[in-house]
Amino acid sequence: MVLDKKSNAWVHKSETDSPTTGALFTDDSAELGNGLDPTLAFPAYTRYAVVASCFVIQGLSCGLVHAWGVQQEYLAANVYVGEPSKIKTLGYIGTLMYFSLYLWGMLAGWLAEVWSYRKLCFVGIVIMALGQLLASFCKEPWQLCLTEGIVFGLGIGLVFSPTSTAPARWFTKRRGLATGIAVAGVGVGGLVIAPLTEYLVRKTSVEWSLRISAIYIIVLGSIACYFVRVPFQDKTRTLRNFDWYAFGDRRFAIHACMVFFVTAAYIVPYAFLPEFWVAKGLSSQTASVLIAVANVASSVGRVATGFAADYVGVLNSLVLCLTIASISCFVLWPFATGVGVGVVMGLCYGFTAGGYWSLAPLAAGKLFGIDKLASNAGIFYTVSAVGAWLGGPAAGAILSGPGHGTNFIGMSVYVGVLWLAALVLAVVNRTLFSKSIMAKI
Repeated sequence: MVLDKKSNAWVHKSETDSPTTGALFTDDSAELGNGLDPTLAFPAYTRYAVVASCFVIQGLSCGLVHAWGVQQEYLAANVYVGEPSKIKTLGYIGTLMYFSLYLWGMLAGWLAEVWSYRKLCFVGIVIMALGQLLASFCKEPWQLCLTEGIVFGLGIGLVFSPTSTAPARWFTKRRGLATGIAVAGVGVGGLVIAPLTEYLVRKTSVEWSLRISAIYIIVLGSIACYFVRVPFQDKTRTLRNFDWYAFGDRRFAIHACMVFFVTAAYIVPYAFLPEFWVAKGLSSQTASVLIAVANVASSVGRVATGFAADYVGVLNSLVLCLTIASISCFVLWPFATGVGVGVVMGLCYGFTAGGYWSLAPLAAGKLFGIDKLASNAGIFYTVSAVGAWLGGPAAGAILSGPGHGTNFIGMSVYVGVLWLAALVLAVVNRTLFSKSIMAKI
């Protein structure tokens, strides 16, 4: 077993191998008990630098998606007053960002594996900064749709899958915790960048807030990209030999359907709970605080569920998360009309729904192998784009339908059913993997 320094690949030479070929081992080798661990070829700090860099990039990308709401509110209230068509167009930009975040997952995951995690993330960072810079010169909402929604959306789509999956390639015993810390950057980024953006908009303008964000994206993002890497990459794989056979795997199809249902449900409470609480008599400020509680719980949940997965198993943790999320929508949401139950709802839903995003790539690695994690997780992220596009509008249609008005019962049942359907599919895959209830999987 030797390390090929040119390709960073561990190559096993057998009697039947030619002098220039060999069998490539994955970084799962340490788990398989053969004593081969490619991460040992790197300094000890490398794995921790990877986690930190992925945390930063996740925070930059998703934090700016959250920050767009601040800019949108300012533009609607101060620039496009009395122009309902333009205000409506502004509303599409956040949806385009959220959709793009997942849409490019399949492409990004595959490019990361056959090209370079680091180079792909750098390309994504440059596109993100370019999108923000171009948006700062836009005068019409449709132009912002092109720059913020599509150009910036492409950038975040290219970095999301690699930074969600790279930490798992460096760890075996603490793989869940490492992934949880990395994806917790989503929540922390929102908590930091949204107030920063509000300050910049208030003190300067929307245009300058976009230009300043382009500067810190390229500076912080470039530094972080330098540390994004995996222990090795299989240089024998190319874009031509994509594993299309994965779509014929029953467990793969079940997992893809589960991902679709979760993503269709996930964003709805965050989008409509403030409206629900205001309709029930709470102030808009109180509603904002309750959503902030859910966001904080989401960040904590990403780390905690990843940590728990290392001890009770990834698939077991996934089933538990989906169970609590379903109960939150069926049982807590209809009665969360006051601050007390509202806090409980925000904590339970935020914790478990956020925790899902730590467990999603880990479950893909558990079910389908860690060596193709980026490409497989990327496929599931692309499936998520469909759920993200359809879930919110369907919920809005239910709310505005006859007999529903502002009681939100139909919406809470709809979201609960989606989480329940995902739970059933997760249980099926867990059972197919092992029928033992006590198994740590």
